[in-house]
Amino acid sequence: MRTSMALLLTLIMAGGATALSQPDPAPQHAPLPQRGRREFTEKMGLNEKQKTDIAGLRTEMEKSMVAIQAKIKIARIDMRNMVAAASPDKASIEGKMKEVNDLQFQAKKLTVDHLFAVYALLTPEQQKMFKDQMMKRLSGGMRRMGHRRQGFRGGMPGEPGPD
Repeated sequence: MRTSMALLLTLIMAGGATALSQPDPAPQHAPLPQRGRREFTEKMGLNEKQKTDIAGLRTEMEKSMVAIQAKIKIARIDMRNMVAAASPDKASIEGKMKEVNDLQFQAKKLTVDHLFAVYALLTPEQQKMFKDQMMKRLSGGMRRMGHRRQGFRGGMPGEPGPD
């Protein structure tokens, strides 16, 4: 059980880190649409208490995430102003960069904590389905990221490749 939880944490951190660290996530990295989430919860066979508890967890996570994202945006505005100053201070800019990185880590950790809280509410059969769904989403996300990176092998768009 401990190994399974460690594996789940590792996979979620590895796959979710890139998507959550982006300032404006692309649609393919957005959370499941409401319809997709509803279909998945029906497929998992959640009882009413589980649905209520998970909805409460999601609400709390979303509220916390909004607060963190607001802090990230403010820190980025501050950093932009630092860079635009007549005499930019490298140490201050680096400090602000660290602040942004720390806030992004908090957002990622919040997501992982939420997933583990949901996982704890599930039956063993539901946990297996949940893990399978996470693996599918992580595998799909990794494939998309690989395709996006592949476009830069030849340099900037419009430049010839290294044939």
